Amino acid sequence: MRPRFHNSPAVANAPPAFVPKFIEHRGQRILRIDYSALSPADLVVATDQVRRVVTAQPPRSVRTLTIIYALLTADAAAALKVCALANAPHIRASAMVGSSFWRVVAADIQAHGREELAMFDDQLSALDWLAEQ
Repeated sequence: MRPRFHNSPAVANAPPAFVPKFIEHRGQRILRIDYSALSPADLVVATDQVRRVVTAQPPRSVRTLTIIYALLTADAAAALKVCALANAPHIRASAMVGSSFWRVVAADIQAHGREELAMFDDQLSALDWLAEQ
């Protein structure tokens, strides 16, 4: 007899798991960080996970692609800024694809020492740029 598995409503309605993952594009290793499906509260938690992954890498070695269409809140923006600045010593190049209000946050991050951060309208352009860095 096979065990029965029941999908509880909590499991069926759970948000997708957040997993920053390394991908390869044009022979370069790139950390893909997709915050798109996260609530603002989940984004705050996810930035800590990203920070742990990035800071475990050698200095100036990480290329990151950040995709962010999540709802902008003060807490989410602050968490993203803290994460971006903490990761700075480990970043080689960073590309962001996101909605227009997140571009304002990105501009602030650039102004505070993350000059290697570039904004893009689509993921492929961002990946191509990262592969060249």
